[in-house]
Amino acid sequence: MLDLCLWLQQKLTFSKISIHTLKKVFAIQTEKRHRPQPEADPDIASTTEAANDEGVPPVNADDTAKDDQQPSKIKGHGRIAADAYTAAETIALNHPDYTAGDPCPLHCGGRLYQLKTPGVFIRIEGGQLFEAYRYEQQRLRCAICGEVFKASLPPGIVDKYDERSKAMIAVLKYQLGLPLYRLAQWQRQTGVPLPDTTQWERCVEVYQAILPIYHLLVYYLAQSSCIYQDDTWARILSVKTQKEHDPQRPDRKGTYTTALVGDYSNHPLYIFTTSLNHAGENLSKVLVQRDESLPPVMQACDALKSNQVDDAITTLVCHCLVHGRRKFIDLESYYPDQASMVLDTISAVYAHEDKCQQANLSPKARLAYHQEHSGPLMANLKAWMEQQIVERKAEPNSPLGKSYRYWLKHWQTLTRFLTYVGVPLDTNRVERALKLAIRVRNNSLFYKTLNGGHVGSVLMSVIHTALHNGINPIDYLTDLQIHAQDVKQSPKQWLPWCYQETLNSMNNPQEDLAA
Repeated sequence: MLDLCLWLQQKLTFSKISIHTLKKVFAIQTEKRHRPQPEADPDIASTTEAANDEGVPPVNADDTAKDDQQPSKIKGHGRIAADAYTAAETIALNHPDYTAGDPCPLHCGGRLYQLKTPGVFIRIEGGQLFEAYRYEQQRLRCAICGEVFKASLPPGIVDKYDERSKAMIAVLKYQLGLPLYRLAQWQRQTGVPLPDTTQWERCVEVYQAILPIYHLLVYYLAQSSCIYQDDTWARILSVKTQKEHDPQRPDRKGTYTTALVGDYSNHPLYIFTTSLNHAGENLSKVLVQRDESLPPVMQACDALKSNQVDDAITTLVCHCLVHGRRKFIDLESYYPDQASMVLDTISAVYAHEDKCQQANLSPKARLAYHQEHSGPLMANLKAWMEQQIVERKAEPNSPLGKSYRYWLKHWQTLTRFLTYVGVPLDTNRVERALKLAIRVRNNSLFYKTLNGGHVGSVLMSVIHTALHNGINPIDYLTDLQIHAQDVKQSPKQWLPWCYQETLNSMNNPQEDLAA
C-alpha cells in the first residue's frame, strides 16, 4: 500500500498519469446496481406497496429464473427481410427449362402455373463507396481554322462530384465519425482517389446549401417549451496554437461542443455548437430569438455554473435527477445504507414515471400523478437528509456530506417535476445527443480552426435532426443541394418533416392544383 501511494504521488506530480485515467482504472464503470437490494426503508416500502396496490405487478423470482433459462427468441432469428435492401438491383430470372402451362416434370398429370410471389435470393458483392465514370469525349479539329469541337457530356452532368456523393462524405464524417484522411486511404485503395482536402471542400458546399435550414432550426428551437443543454470538450488547433504563443491572453482556455435539444410541433430538434463559449452562453444566444409572448423556457441541465444563462434572460431551471443520483452511486460501496435510501427513492420515482409513460398520460395528468405518488417520496427523502446533517451522522466536508448539501442546495430545481407541467426528470436526451460529437472527436481528434468547428456543427445539427425525424440524411442533403435556390428563398418548406411534400408538389404540379 505504501509503494502504491508513493507511485501515485510520483505519477501525479510529474503528470505521467491523470485523475481521469485513474477513474477509468479504479472507479465504477457503470451506474447500474448489480448487488442484491437491501431491505427497503419503511417509508419507501410503504410507498412501493401502495404503487403495487395501484396495479404495478410485483416481480416473481420463479418467473425471473424461467426467463433466464429460456431466453426469448427474436422474430425472424435476426434475418433481414429482402425488402430492406432498397438499393439492390432487381434481376428477374426465368426458369431455363419450364414455362407456365407445361406439364409437370414428375408426370403426375398436372400442369405448371406461375406463383404470384417469386423466390428471392440476396447476393452482396464487394464494391466501393463512390463510383467513378470516365467519359472520353471525341475531339475534332478543323484543318484550316484549328477550332476544336468536343463531344458533349450526357444531360445532367455538369460538376465532377454529384450532390449525392457530397452528401455521403458529410454523413460519413459528421454522423459516422469517419475521418477524412481515413476515407482518403480507403478510396485510394479502391481505385477512386478522393483526397481529404477535396472531401473538406465538398463538405463546405453541403454546408452552404443547408445553412438556411440550420438558422431556421435554431429559431424554432428558441420557441421550444423545454430545452435540454450540455456540453463536452473539443480541441481546436488554431485556438491552442494562439494560446501557446500568447499565454497572457485573457480569453478562457477551453473549447467546447454544446448540444441543445428541444421540440417544435412534436418534431425533435438537435443543435450543436463548437466554439469558445460554454453551454449557458450558447443557449443565451439562441434564446435571444424567443418570442416574448411565450412563457419562460424550461432549461434542463446539470448544476454546473457554465450552464447559467445571461441575467437578462429568464428561464425555469430544471436540474437533472440522474446527476444527483450519480453522487450516491459513487458512494454506495462506502455508505451502503445511506446510499440505498437515496437510490431506492429515485428508483421508485422512475417507476412512477414509467407508469405515466405506459398510460400515455397528458402533461397535466402526469404532474398530478407525480404530486400524489412521488411527492411524499421526495418529501421523506428531504427530511431524512436534513436529519442526517442535524444529527451529525455525516461529516460536512466528507463526500457523503457534500452529496447531501448538493441535494438540499438544489432541491427546488431537482424537484421541478413536482411543481410545473412537463418538466423532465433528467437530461438523458442531450447526453445521448452528445455521443455524436464525442464520436467525431474520438475519431478525428480535433478541428483545425473555429470555422471548421462551425461547419461541422451545422452539418451535425441538420443530419441528427433529420435522423430523429425519420428521414434518410443522405437523401435529404442531396435534395437540399439540388434545390439550393428554393431552399434559400423558402426554407420553411424544406424542413426535414415537410420537404418530401414540397418535392411531390414540384414533381406533380397538376395534382397539387387539383387538390
